[in-house]
Amino acid sequence: MKNLKKKIDKRTVSIGITAFCILLLLIYQILGAEGIFGEIPDDTLKNMVDLTVTRAIGSAVFVTILIYLGYRVVKPSASGFGRALLFSLPAFLVVINNLPIYPLVTGLAAVTSSPSRIALLAAECLFVGLFEETCFRGVVLLGFLEKRRATVSGRFWAIVLSSAVFGLIHAVNLFFGSGPIAVLMQIGYSFLIGAMCSVVLMKTSNIWLCVVLHALFNFCGALVPDCGEGTVWEPITITVTVIIAVLTTVYMIAAFLRLKSEELDKIYEKPKEKTDERN
Repeated sequence: MKNLKKKIDKRTVSIGITAFCILLLLIYQILGAEGIFGEIPDDTLKNMVDLTVTRAIGSAVFVTILIYLGYRVVKPSASGFGRALLFSLPAFLVVINNLPIYPLVTGLAAVTSSPSRIALLAAECLFVGLFEETCFRGVVLLGFLEKRRATVSGRFWAIVLSSAVFGLIHAVNLFFGSGPIAVLMQIGYSFLIGAMCSVVLMKTSNIWLCVVLHALFNFCGALVPDCGEGTVWEPITITVTVIIAVLTTVYMIAAFLRLKSEELDKIYEKPKEKTDERN
């Protein structure tokens, strides 16, 4: 009876939080960014505000769902954080390399926006990363993986399917002014980043590392286009990017093949309940 009451309470709280977040989204859609924050000087800035607010609210929903489902990735073990971070270093190299370092150092590109605009971009990237990782790696990947984690092929298809869903969802950008080539490229690198973050999550059981990786990738890639000017891609940057991508892909594939089902079982272990001896 006690356990049933606890389960009902957890479900009620989850439904309540989700309903409240949906209400906030409806209010925001009705009032709009300018209705809440006042006049916004340009469309790019307005888009940043919209993404920050809507993804922050959406993130609360998916974190709630993860906690309700009991997937043990929201509260990772503090004792294993150093090992998890060490494993993730090649992935951090990939996302930081998305910043056009050589063009910025040599003056081919420059950041020209105000610190407040850069801070807003950082907030946007953080909440987009939080929203998409808790959704696509947290709920979608772990949902696919739950019944497939015992075999290599099952784990492989869980990564492919969840990453494909994540990549293809970006096709909606066709309806918001992006060209077909740009959208195809976005689908492609979204699939690859999704697969990389999937392996990181499966190896570390830490959704927050995936969030930081995703947010850094977005911020490094958007800093010059959204807050600066100049050349982003040139031969040296392209060469370095290809080398890092190939080496990291080999590293992630090797890590995936060494993955044991026991490592994944920990994600789905239910916390032990204290029994009431009077019952």
